[in-house]
Amino acid sequence: MAAGTRTGLVVAGAGARGAYEAGALSVLVPRLLADDAPPTVLVGTSAGALNVVGLAGLLGLDWEAAAQRLVELWSAVRLEQVAGVLPSAAQDVVRYAGQLLGLPVRVPSLLDTRRQRRTLAGLLPLDGLHEAVRSGPVDAVALATTSVATGGTVVFVEKKPAVPLPPFDAARNITYVATDLTVEHVLASAAVPVAFRPVKVPDPHGGWYLDGGVRLNAPLAPALALGCGRLGVVATSPPSWQPVGAPRSARGPDVFGAASLALRSLLGDRLVEDLHALGRHNELATVAPGHRPVPFLFAGPPPGGADRLGDLARDVFARRYAGLRALSHPDLALLNRVVGGEAADHGMLLSFLLFEPPFTRRAARLGAQDATASLARAPAARQSWPTAL
Repeated sequence: MAAGTRTGLVVAGAGARGAYEAGALSVLVPRLLADDAPPTVLVGTSAGALNVVGLAGLLGLDWEAAAQRLVELWSAVRLEQVAGVLPSAAQDVVRYAGQLLGLPVRVPSLLDTRRQRRTLAGLLPLDGLHEAVRSGPVDAVALATTSVATGGTVVFVEKKPAVPLPPFDAARNITYVATDLTVEHVLASAAVPVAFRPVKVPDPHGGWYLDGGVRLNAPLAPALALGCGRLGVVATSPPSWQPVGAPRSARGPDVFGAASLALRSLLGDRLVEDLHALGRHNELATVAPGHRPVPFLFAGPPPGGADRLGDLARDVFARRYAGLRALSHPDLALLNRVVGGEAADHGMLLSFLLFEPPFTRRAARLGAQDATASLARAPAARQSWPTAL
């Protein structure tokens, strides 16, 4: 794995936690600029796809202003712009009853997210993205999705002609497709299985797609394949595993506890594995002729901080939407009822779906705080970026 020369910005998937990532980006992007390493390859999955598309599309404002504008957009988003919980629940009950009766109906997802397309069509600066890639400072923007047909990762890439399209990665089952990015590509990357509907992407590589985080939540491999020799990485899970501690409850986990565990593994395990693999590559590169290390900066929660956003979601809900106040927010009240599990699991799952300003504003501030702390531990000079955790 030989290192390239570009700086890559890799943003993982996170649902409503994308606000946290926007806050982290507002700190990481100025750091990259100060280190004379502006990102020219932007790669994202799910909410990370929203963030890299937004960042690239807003570059008419300059890098730092674009990052700050992302925070403002996330701080204004509302659940009703993403999905209608009450209408979705009513439709699901009717459809599932019909399915039990043998009628030819199916439940496509728990939430009807068709309104999400209208929201993103109005918010995503796709014209700005096309201009940034065509004649601006961005070499490539890449979005990771999961193909329903093959189960493999498909990375849709909008790029300058001088950037080679990576070949099929047989080791990771990653296919790269050159295209002009659209709202459908972004929706596909963010189509969380079960909760959100699969998305049909039109030709030239048509088919049904789900959230890229199913297989590649932190898309480091595509950034390296696109020629990056330095990386800035943003995620909502810590960069290292946490030792086994005392059990959270004497009872066994319910279905929501199991879902929480699956999401933790999905979000964090591949990230940690890839960062440690990158560290091992960097160690070998110091003695292997023809290979260069790939220094990287990580902006995200500290070790042991996996529960911070879940705790924040529970606190925000208890303060703003619990009790009689739920009457004015019936969608949120139902969402809170639907999401079960022990307190930590409940908060963790809720943090993915709490698309409301009281949560997203505080999540963005927490992201900025965590990024400031994690980057303060890294050397200032580009040449001495960490090569291992």
